[in-house]
Amino acid sequence: MTGQPLREVEAYLQALSRVRSAVQRCHPGGQGLASILHLYRSRSLEKAGRIQGSVEYNVHGSGCLFVEASGAEVDVDFLEEGTEVFDAWRIRRLSVSLGEESSESLDEIVAACRKLVSLGRLSEPRSGWFSAVE
Repeated sequence: MTGQPLREVEAYLQALSRVRSAVQRCHPGGQGLASILHLYRSRSLEKAGRIQGSVEYNVHGSGCLFVEASGAEVDVDFLEEGTEVFDAWRIRRLSVSLGEESSESLDEIVAACRKLVSLGRLSEPRSGWFSAVE
């Protein structure tokens, strides 16, 4: 495994952190990114809109697509208890949205995620689905 998949995962985690901070500033005391999904389901928030004027969101199924002003697309799903999860496809989507080179295979990205699991930086609550360890 080259360093490219690991760089992609790290870039995704950084973007996820930026989006999480924007949501927290807008909805303090909420349930992190999952608060957007809960607010939408309770009809307190539109399906799509802006957070802090710079981050767009669009709720889908059990997740949400966030788009930063740079065009970075951070797609995340949520487990029933609100845990943020992502997979290799979502990591690749971020790279592509920024016009950056992506790993040749999703398996390489999965392997990089599993390396971070072994280091305690990520967890794998479901096979192929990862979550940042806070």
